[in-house]
Amino acid sequence: MKHLLIIQNYNANKGDSSVIHAMKQTLLRTCNDLAIALTSYDPSRASQEYGVQAADWLVSYRQIKLARTRLLKVAYTLREGLWLPYSLLWLLAFRTGMRLFVPRFKKKTIDLYLRSQVVVLPGGHFFTTLNSVSTNLSHFCGLLFAIALRKRTMIYAETIGPFLGHLGPITRAMTHFILKRVDIVTVREKASLAYCDSLANVHLTGEIVFALETDLGLAIRIPDLNRMSCRGGLRVGLTIHHLYFRHFFSLEEYVTRMARILDRIGAEFGAEILIIPMEDCRYNGGDRPVAQRILKALRNPQHCRILEGDWGPLATAALIGNMDVCICTKTHSIVFALKAGVPTIAIAYQQKSREFMEALGVQSHAIDLRDLDADRFIAIFRTVVESRAQIRATQESALEKVRCRALENNRLLMTLFSEGKPE
Repeated sequence: MKHLLIIQNYNANKGDSSVIHAMKQTLLRTCNDLAIALTSYDPSRASQEYGVQAADWLVSYRQIKLARTRLLKVAYTLREGLWLPYSLLWLLAFRTGMRLFVPRFKKKTIDLYLRSQVVVLPGGHFFTTLNSVSTNLSHFCGLLFAIALRKRTMIYAETIGPFLGHLGPITRAMTHFILKRVDIVTVREKASLAYCDSLANVHLTGEIVFALETDLGLAIRIPDLNRMSCRGGLRVGLTIHHLYFRHFFSLEEYVTRMARILDRIGAEFGAEILIIPMEDCRYNGGDRPVAQRILKALRNPQHCRILEGDWGPLATAALIGNMDVCICTKTHSIVFALKAGVPTIAIAYQQKSREFMEALGVQSHAIDLRDLDADRFIAIFRTVVESRAQIRATQESALEKVRCRALENNRLLMTLFSEGKPE
């Protein structure tokens, strides 16, 4: 039996969660003696959702973030803060043949690391100053621990960079330190190669979720989709980003710009617009609070609503796949729409979104978030609506090549289970 540990799964995000579904489905299709385990943001939910063993991140901030009182926040911060240096001491002892005590709240995590043969940081956008310092530190420590245990390691279908602000040089140095020491690095777009310094272990592949089949039937039980279908108008799905707009606008400006666009879509095209959350609402509302502010800013809100209920990644992908047009800001919502053949407009906060659109032959239907303007957007939207059949055909004809690039990640991963050096 081959033991694979996938670390740092952020299952509060439907895109990151879909990566695990895609990896599990595609890997087990070709390797039936593979045992997959996870370290996850919410391990109990991960075990239920993916059907695998799951434990907490090696260095986790979940309980700190969700603590309801200041006292609990201090207690969890102290516990995790003490664990970080102790884990380094534990590693040093382990390397000399000693086994130190492991506290109960990290025992399952350490057991999964020790049992694994290969440790993988999965696809997403983990090494960048767009994330918080605590997030970057957690990912760094999770991989460094595996390297110190002499496990075979891989960074799998990642986006790397950018590194902005006064912490940029420090974060980039940490990232470069890790990139040089893992066995294989795969990145999902060309823009990431600029941060990899031509390292020999880096490969350009593709986003693995493109290889995950979309079961459109999973959306039939979603009431909002049935309501849209009954009304008979143009069904438009929308995803927003509740964090990264801050690099370009204030919250008020972002809300105002999105509201202007949605009002015009409703008025000029008679569309039914469904805002589809890509974050779990149980974690401080996810992206719903910003979506609600956009809804309140509309002049004519009757044409727009926020999806009711907290649906999983597979159902969310199916819902997006049932739209007539999708306006997507969150990265994996772009992937969900493109792979389902839905005519897609990407509001790109980074180059990765443009590259995904280019791979499917529809790069002209992307607009940068920083350049979000109602007139420019409506011009693109009108073109997409009027050319839907042709756009679907373009996306579908390009999909097989994109899927093959995505599956290259798995071929490289499986070489790590062999005795020789990876190719």
